[in-house]
Order: sequence, then structure tokens, then C-alpha cells
Amino acid sequence: MKFLLLIHNNPEALEGLTPDQRRALIGGDDLVDRIGRLRANGELVQILALQPPSESKTVQTVAGTPVISDRPFLETKEFLAGALVVEVPSIERALEIAAEVPYAAVQRIEVRPVRDLDEDGLARLDPGE
Repeated sequence: MKFLLLIHNNPEALEGLTPDQRRALIGGDDLVDRIGRLRANGELVQILALQPPSESKTVQTVAGTPVISDRPFLETKEFLAGALVVEVPSIERALEIAAEVPYAAVQRIEVRPVRDLDEDGLARLDPGE
């Protein structure tokens, strides 16, 4: 079963941390070792590291015309910083992996099941789910 581990960032949560503490949140050698173990045992599918919201654009179709904006999607201090896609036998294992993400020390890591959709699944997709 695949899970998406969403890593959020809030710069205010990092205020007061020393440079060493900030580096520890990025993970350093410890994170490299953890990622290596997840890859070796086949649990890691993909890592997504996102640029900050200031680098993003939004698109919304209005009256059939795409409207593109340079401003951030949300007016919020917290933003999605990145994600891991893992394939593990249970949500419990996904939660264990999420707890090992260094950022879990200052921010929640959202663990969400991923629906694998083939053509039949797309045809039955309910946007309200």
C-alpha cells in the first residue's frame, strides 16, 4: 500500500533554533542513512523536495481561459515543503517512517493513503471522497 508523507514547513516554528538545530532538521548524514535504508528495503518510492511558495504559480480556468498567477496559492505562513512516497504493508509502518523524518520534531507530518487509479478507477473517482 502506498502512502504520501507530507512535510509542512512554518518558518515561525524555526525561530529561535540554532544553525546546528536547523541543519539537523534538514537531516544531514542521519537522514541520508535513513533514506538509504528505505531504498534498500524497497519501501521508498520517491522523494519530492519543493521550492518555496515564492517560486510557485497557480492556474485556474475562468470561463474556459487559464488564468495564471505568480502569487502563492495560500495566504498562510505554513506551506508544503516536500513529501515522501512510501510503499509499505500498513499505515503503522508509514507512521513509523514519518516519525523518523527530522522535521517531525517541529512540524506535523501528514500521512495519507494513496489511491492507485487505473482507467476503471478514474471512471469511478468521486471528487467528494
